[in-house]
Amino acid sequence: MLVSFLIETAVAIHILLNKRDDSVSAALWLMIVYSIPGLGIVLYLLFGINRIQTLGRSIKFANDLMRTERGDPIHKALSRHLEEQGKYVFKEFHGGEESLDWNRTFDRLLSDTAPLSGNKLELLRDGDMTYPLMLEAINNAKSSIHLECYLVMGDKIGKIFFEALVRKAREGVKVKVLYDQFGSAFAFFAMFFRKYANRAPNLKLVPFAHTNLFFPWRIQLRNHRKLMVVDGNVAFVGGINLADGNLHRKEERESEIHDIHCMIRGPAVGEFQFCFLRDWCYATDTAPAGVFTEELFPVMRPCGDEVVRVIASGPGHEHEASEKSFLAAAATARRSIWLMTPYFVPGKPFVTALCVAVARGVDVRLILPRKNNHWYMRYASMNYYARLLEGGVRIFERTGTFSHSKAMLVDGSWAFMGSSNCDIRSFRLNYELDFAAFKGVFIDNLRTQFVEEMSHSEEITLTEALNKKLHTQLLESFCSLFSPIL
Repeated sequence: MLVSFLIETAVAIHILLNKRDDSVSAALWLMIVYSIPGLGIVLYLLFGINRIQTLGRSIKFANDLMRTERGDPIHKALSRHLEEQGKYVFKEFHGGEESLDWNRTFDRLLSDTAPLSGNKLELLRDGDMTYPLMLEAINNAKSSIHLECYLVMGDKIGKIFFEALVRKAREGVKVKVLYDQFGSAFAFFAMFFRKYANRAPNLKLVPFAHTNLFFPWRIQLRNHRKLMVVDGNVAFVGGINLADGNLHRKEERESEIHDIHCMIRGPAVGEFQFCFLRDWCYATDTAPAGVFTEELFPVMRPCGDEVVRVIASGPGHEHEASEKSFLAAAATARRSIWLMTPYFVPGKPFVTALCVAVARGVDVRLILPRKNNHWYMRYASMNYYARLLEGGVRIFERTGTFSHSKAMLVDGSWAFMGSSNCDIRSFRLNYELDFAAFKGVFIDNLRTQFVEEMSHSEEITLTEALNKKLHTQLLESFCSLFSPIL
């Protein structure tokens, strides 16, 4: 009994010291530890300890080293990259009619980012449209392929991609792949990555964070990014993972996942490349000089008229950049905020911000999937419905296929899109990769996509949100208790 009491007390002290900024999460974990003896401590070790500060300092140190190291070849590569980037920093926001509050806000909130002009963006819908273009880029690669993916299933699509990567690696292309060990757990335990690990000397497969019995808390810090950069000239980024479920298979319609992605060419590709290489240096514990080379940052050339700001968030990167981006949208929107996300558990501050935006006359619309791949996320999201609807927010539930799409359109003039969900995990724990876009046909295409999403949705009324059965209300309240770790 005494030993058990001492262990519980030690865990309680750890909770109080490390969760001072999140009283709700601290109270939840204290309740779990003391109400479920033994098991509560195990759950805390697995899901409660995230090591954000320690890991964040480690990654920040690596990032700072990259920017300050003066040896060849990293200094030349970065110097040229930053010099080229400076040519395309978009400055027309400041002054005159094009002066926009949101861009000035982003400049201050996310000081390490910059809006880059001269990009061409193509909105991609589902794996049917995305995978062929990605495979075409892989097949046309001349020097490098960098792939970073949260979920690799190891199914038919995974095999097609990895066979293509092996083939290019054997041709002399340098291929680097980062996968998340939690998201890709099925493929990992099925020895999928081990199968391809030694197929070609130029192919390197690395998990972003090694999870084991000695470091169980690493399961909480997940690399949720989906990125592929080929030859430093084209980038694919968004929400689509590598899985058969992203294809529209008529014989198995229940397995379909609806999602969106983006293909980007232009100066912004260099920033996506820089993000991947930072992650690679951390994951492999490799000195930057051994990774950064000038050939990975070809001379930038304008390809279109879209302006892109690349936003990488996670410990050691821009602190809580995803949350800041959503809050900046709510604070600066003048006419409309249209948001679609598969998981909506953002916490009270963002919900309040949306309601305040409505009070200012902003048209706020939220599109969520009626069918969710995680049932508890749907109930946790529904717990916010009544308050949002009372505040004037319109809520649409997309019917049919599970929608994993995530994007935000503000005032019909700028967009936020990438890997971030509108939930606390994306805000505080995950490594996410997003971008803000302004100008060009991409905005018009995204608006069309939002209209199409709403045409496949049913709008929820306040009466429906208030008149729920008792067991539904209890389930919503119970699932919402775990929102800090969902």
